[in-house]
This record gives sequence, structure tokens and C-alpha cells, in this order.
Amino acid sequence: MSASNNETNHLPVLLWHGMGDTYDSESMKWVVEQLKRGQPDLNIYSIYIDTDSDKDREASVFGNVMVQLTDVCDQVKNLDVDIEKGFNGIGFSQGGLFIRSLAQTCNVTFHNIISVGSPQNGIADLPPCDPSNWMCKKRNEYIKGKMYTKFMQENNIQAQYYRDIDNYDTYLLKSSYLKFVNNELFKDLDYFNRLISLNKFVMIMFEKDETLVPKESAWFWDIEAKTGIILSI
Repeated sequence: MSASNNETNHLPVLLWHGMGDTYDSESMKWVVEQLKRGQPDLNIYSIYIDTDSDKDREASVFGNVMVQLTDVCDQVKNLDVDIEKGFNGIGFSQGGLFIRSLAQTCNVTFHNIISVGSPQNGIADLPPCDPSNWMCKKRNEYIKGKMYTKFMQENNIQAQYYRDIDNYDTYLLKSSYLKFVNNELFKDLDYFNRLISLNKFVMIMFEKDETLVPKESAWFWDIEAKTGIILSI
């Protein structure tokens, strides 16, 4: 976990990058720079799964989310800060979902979380193909047909937050991650209480998001399976 350590009265900030990015990428360094413009003495920690950038990028696509959450929780507990005071968190794309999940599953205090374009209610489909690209369509059909296999649910990151509204019972049976942190199978009171104890949970949605399907998942909204109508919470 990369860090910037200075004595400060401000709560440290945890950052979690998105799919295909790394903890020490130029984009994440830019985020750190912008935060420090407003608060120069802020302690900022960029979460990683591996200190090797290439492996960290790979871990955003391949791996087991629940295992990664456990590993990151251990990292956070061993940071050179007063963890009793707690943290603020910012996550980008799938990193916003993961840092919210960290706040639920890890026994440390989070005060505020910001998620930016994040699949808080999972993805109901893969990013759409160009209408004329039949190879893309065939590829998506093939991948979606494999999403709930044991291999994918244990090794493919995106499959673990794939929420097929047309096969919801299969999702509840096979999902290895999202159904638990979203309390869809049963209500885990620890997860619930940690989430509602947040001071603020800010969820940012991009109006023109063409990657997240539906884009309203960034606000925890759902899709009505029969009609395709977006349902607000």
C-alpha cells in the first residue's frame, strides 16, 4: 500500500483504483496530487493487491474478491496510523464497490466513502457492442454463459459482481461475492451496521457512462427484469 506519511489531524484517506489500473499509475498519482492541493498534510494510501504494478493490474481482472478484501483489511490494520480514529475512502469504478465492501467486511472504522462510477449493485450486462460487430456480440454471449461457473466465480473479478436479473435465482445460488456484501441472500448484521454507521456515502454516477450496465448501478438502482425499467431505491 503506497503511502504519504506526515503528522496531521486529518483522517487518512484510502484510495482503490479501478479495473485495468494500478495503485501507482499516473492517474492515481494525479488523484493524490489533487487531494494534497486542498490538504497538503493529508495522509493518503493507495490500495494495492501486489506491489508489482503489472501484477496489481492483473489482480484487478483475475483473482478472488473476498480473498483480496481480507488481504487489504490486514494491510489497513498494519498501517502506521491510529486506526482507532478511522479512515475516509475513495474508490474508482470497481474500486468504489470494493472500498465500500471493505468498510463492511473489515473491522476498522470508516467515516466517509466516495464511489465514482462504481457498480454498487453489480453489472447486469457486459459493455454493449457496436450493432454491426457480431464477433463482439458472440464473445459477450459466450462470456455471460460462463459467468456463474465455479472457475469464473473464484478467478474472474468482474464475474463476481455480475448480477443477472434474468437469472436471479442462479445468481443467488452461484455468486461468490456480491450477494453477500449486498445482503441479498441473508442479512449480515455486521455488514449492515458498518454500512449505516458511515457519516456519508457519496455515490457518483456518470450520465454518459457506456461501460457500466446499467449506469444507475452506481446509485444502487436496479432493473425490473420483465420491463427493463430502472428502479430507484
